[in-house]
Amino acid sequence: MEHTCHARGCNKTCKPQLLMCYKHWCMVPQKLRNAVYEHYREGQCDDKDPSEEWHIAANAAIGYVAALDGQPLRMDEVNALISYGYETYGTGPEELKKWPSGLGVRKRLKDGTKPDTEVVG
Repeated sequence: MEHTCHARGCNKTCKPQLLMCYKHWCMVPQKLRNAVYEHYREGQCDDKDPSEEWHIAANAAIGYVAALDGQPLRMDEVNALISYGYETYGTGPEELKKWPSGLGVRKRLKDGTKPDTEVVG
């Protein structure tokens, strides 16, 4: 069975153990990439039983790329991004357009306050 990139709208073929094609994976912040790798278990592609932690990390990465592409986010992606310290404002294209770059997600500062500009990566 052919495995394709999990970024919405991308049909590029990639190895089953990879979440995304190279182009989309490079858009994912290092923190989220590390989380996907950390929670990956060898053989999960074969037995189709990845952990809940891997699903959360993968949903955060997929949601981040979707936001960069100006696509609406699913609620599991919103929740995953929040769990990794990102704030989301709405899940549709109109809400995403409220950001200067259209990103729709930004990183919280360590003290819990919101930055004046969004942080990408």
